[in-house]
Amino acid sequence: MAGIEQAAGVSPAAASRVDEILRAACRVVVSGGASDLRIGTVANEAGVSRTLVHYYFTTRQELMRAAFAYAENLRIEALEAELATLATGAERAERALMRTIDPALEENPALWNEVWSSLRYDEELRPLVQERYRAWADRIVQLLDDGRGDGSVPRGVDSLAACCRLAAAADGVDSILYLGLLDREDARVLLSSCIDRELDR
Repeated sequence: MAGIEQAAGVSPAAASRVDEILRAACRVVVSGGASDLRIGTVANEAGVSRTLVHYYFTTRQELMRAAFAYAENLRIEALEAELATLATGAERAERALMRTIDPALEENPALWNEVWSSLRYDEELRPLVQERYRAWADRIVQLLDDGRGDGSVPRGVDSLAACCRLAAAADGVDSILYLGLLDREDARVLLSSCIDRELDR
């Protein structure tokens, strides 16, 4: 099979096996880095045979791409559920940005960083990462536009320009945090101050 995209067309039992393999792959990457992502390592982590992992993912690169897409789908689902509880566009945009440094989601930024470092080795991974990053940025722009409509973001704010600066700020804070050069609370304060400046608060 060609990976996660085909999981919807298989039996519930098979879909469950794919799910566990991808969860295991994410754990392997986060705990040991992208270099640890090997069919055998993932099979051991998932408690299944190498043959079974190979059945669904024929190469290490295919498994990496599927694991990244899987983690991103889970992240988006959780994000949208949380955003639905917030009242204004500004609140939703701020939460989407602050979520990049949320300790409860520590696994996902770590996975992003490991995937990012693999781009030079896997050209097929690059368009997937570009697509997911662009979708995230587009969502921030939409949330800022929503805020301009509901009055929580000043009408004079250029949503696209603000998104570019805020995305750069969030990425920078996350990288510094990932390196251990900033503690979590200081990271929150720093990113929050960038958001306040962009939204003229």
